[in-house]
Amino acid sequence: MKIHLPRALGLLSVVLVAPLLGAACGGGAKESGAPGSTGGSSAPGGSTAAGGSAAAAATGPNVLGEKLTPRVIPDQQLKVNAGVMAVPASWSFEPNITWNYGWVSNPMNSTLSAVNPANEEAVFGFGNLAYFDLRPAAPYPPGQNIGGLIYGRPMDAVQALAAFVQQKRGREQGLTFVGSKDLPELPAALKQSSQGTRGVGVKVAYTLNGKPVEEEFYAIGYQVDIPYDGPQGRTYQINWGLGLVHSFRAPAGTLDARRPVFAAIVKSYRPNPEWTQRVAAVNKYLADQFNRQLQAGYDQIAAAAALSRQISANNDAMIASIESQRLAARTSGGGGADSSGAAKFDDYIRGVTTVDDPYYGTSQQSSNSSFHWTDGYGNYRNTNDVTYDPNRTEVGQWTPMKNIR
Repeated sequence: MKIHLPRALGLLSVVLVAPLLGAACGGGAKESGAPGSTGGSSAPGGSTAAGGSAAAAATGPNVLGEKLTPRVIPDQQLKVNAGVMAVPASWSFEPNITWNYGWVSNPMNSTLSAVNPANEEAVFGFGNLAYFDLRPAAPYPPGQNIGGLIYGRPMDAVQALAAFVQQKRGREQGLTFVGSKDLPELPAALKQSSQGTRGVGVKVAYTLNGKPVEEEFYAIGYQVDIPYDGPQGRTYQINWGLGLVHSFRAPAGTLDARRPVFAAIVKSYRPNPEWTQRVAAVNKYLADQFNRQLQAGYDQIAAAAALSRQISANNDAMIASIESQRLAARTSGGGGADSSGAAKFDDYIRGVTTVDDPYYGTSQQSSNSSFHWTDGYGNYRNTNDVTYDPNRTEVGQWTPMKNIR
């Protein structure tokens, strides 16, 4: 069913934010605490408002009167923290990361929700919606999951996002599509390639808990045509979908004014280098094992099922093997930038560094400089000039940090 959308949409605007966790994770989209999903599953539990660790106790930047505090994002299956994200101190925060080892093309699903308990404000991350098509057509029913990709004919990016919104919010009272808009600057704002991609937005209004609300959904549409030449001539696999799907929700009439807070939450994501290395290693391991199953005579669906059963039954052994290989490679290579990045992440999470960082709790800074400043988003300025103040020349709100030892 084609959803007819009004085009006039004056309130939706591009926000300069860093990628949501879904950029690294991929996977389907299930909103924490909400029913329904697209192409994935969700994990139970997740971090609470307390967030855990020393980082959660740290104070952070003040945005429109909201004090943001870092929250840890755990990956329980890979047994390592994925990163941190800053959320207003009074808000709940529920990140979910799950794995399906049979979904070789898209094994990870990540979502998150940050919710203001005082009203209907919220920020949701839905991850990536990944689809594929085959030409000539394949004997798959629409909607079938093959290796983590959903089979379906390509859709216009705005229509695909509108269909997703209809699925997620279709049961809300009085759901109205306010409008849609092309956002050509969105890929660059989310630090994604603009080649072959298209930023889009859809805005809706509805009633939640008896109160009118408005919600803006953002996504990056993409389509890649992959040719294959074989005995039956040229065929195509068309990979398409929506990346970095996320939304901002607020009481009606307040979304524009509160957008800086929502954008600050998204912008604050900081990945753990150790986690990104482990994700890359797991993805390589899954691809290698899947190809071995194919060579043994399995078809693709059977190979994926066999792989999922085998690895799920031995998850801890797989993680331990991957980690030992990664550590061995690091030792033989003499450490380097990756190990240094992981050590810095562990330092500020454990609170064992030397500078009182109002955003991350503590952080390491150059011992060659006596004065240290931060803008609250992981950016720092170090100097020996006692008169230096980055607020005079740079964008943002810069705060001096004190040495703690």
